[in-house]
This record gives sequence, C-alpha cells and structure tokens, in this order.
Amino acid sequence: MKTATNTPALAVDRHEEKFLLNPGEAALARALLDGALHRDRHSEAGAYYIRSLYFDTPFDNDYADKVLGVSDRRKVRLRIYDHAAPTARLELKEKQGIYSHKTGVTLTRAETEALIAGERDFLLARSDAAARRAGNLLVQEARRPVVLVDYERTAWTMPVERVRITLDEHVRAARSSALFDGAVPMVGVHSGSAVILEVKYDHYLPGHIRRLLSAVQGQNMSISKYAAAREFLY
Repeated sequence: MKTATNTPALAVDRHEEKFLLNPGEAALARALLDGALHRDRHSEAGAYYIRSLYFDTPFDNDYADKVLGVSDRRKVRLRIYDHAAPTARLELKEKQGIYSHKTGVTLTRAETEALIAGERDFLLARSDAAARRAGNLLVQEARRPVVLVDYERTAWTMPVERVRITLDEHVRAARSSALFDGAVPMVGVHSGSAVILEVKYDHYLPGHIRRLLSAVQGQNMSISKYAAAREFLY
C-alpha cells in the first residue's frame, strides 16, 4: 500500500469557544467579521466544504462523554475537503475544559479506505508518533466508523494570538462510512438551519474582537457536530 508523504503532525493547544446562532444572528456575525477581519484563503470566494467521518468505541464512549459533560474527552475522525481528494486527514482532537489539542496525519486514499475497512497495522508501522498513537487508540478501543458529517465553513483569521473564527452552516449527517461518496443521502441536523460559530485563540481573545462578538446574541454553549448528529440519527 502506498503511504502518504510523512508531513509533520499538527499539535496545537488552544482556547475554543462555541456559539449556536440562528440564520439572522449568523448574517450579522458574517457582516461584522467581514468588516473587522480577513477571511482565510479558503474562504475568499465563499464557504468551503468539509466532510468528517467519526470513529467511536463499541460503547460510544466519546458520545457519552460529550452528553455527560465530561471535561476530558476526545474525538477521532477522518476529514476531507473534496470527494475526489487523493488524501485524507486522520485527526485526534482532545479537550480539557476550554482547551483543545489536535494532532493529525495525512493518509493516502488507499490508506484511508483500508482504515475505514478495519486495517490498522500500517498506522502502527509509521515512524511518526501521532500516527502510532491514533493507531493504538483505534486498536485498543476497538473504534469503528459511526457517522458522517458534512457542512460548509467560512473562516476569518488574524495573526494576533492566532485568532481563527469560523461559521459552519448546513450541517448534515448520515449513518454511513462512505467518506469519498458524494451521493450519500444526508439529513439536516438542527433542521438544517442552525449555524455554529467557533472562536479559537492561543492565550487571550483581543478586546475589540470580544466586543464585536458580544453584539451577536448567540447561545454560548458546548456544541458538538458529532454528538448532534448521533442524537439525531440513532
């Protein structure tokens, strides 16, 4: 099996805040953010597509931890931005309260399809620690793919504190593991109308950005697209 280029693992400890918005609040947030920040290069022409395939244990530990409000929790997912993509990203996201830490490794399409089918050995044989850790979690916890989630994202950034703010819309899900299949029937989560605003930064959120966001009357809450999809579909 051909192996993807061994790119450095992504490892980031960040503050993360989430807000649930209605369409009117999302329109206001978009206008305010466009007036204060630059969109990232992927969003310059509009929202871009994201698809994630989530893995959980046979006892659905990740879902249960989220529902119960456990402070320390994790998610394992495969992510693509195009159904025809030659690679996918295997990501392990861990949270401790408001802090998040994410590592990831790039897989070829063949490796990705093998992983979905239950193959794990190639991860354990990789030289990078992130791949071996993800492989060990998949093996030791008997994780398997459980839900597919699609949405469109618009993102804004600023260099100070590496602020990144995103609006995720049209969140939809399916009980499927067909990561690369664009024809999978998807069902809208939150009736397809809710928008999720995510705010990420290193140590502090600059005051003028905090004041700008305070004008958007969204509900500050712990939101998980994965948990919402599981609750809706199962």
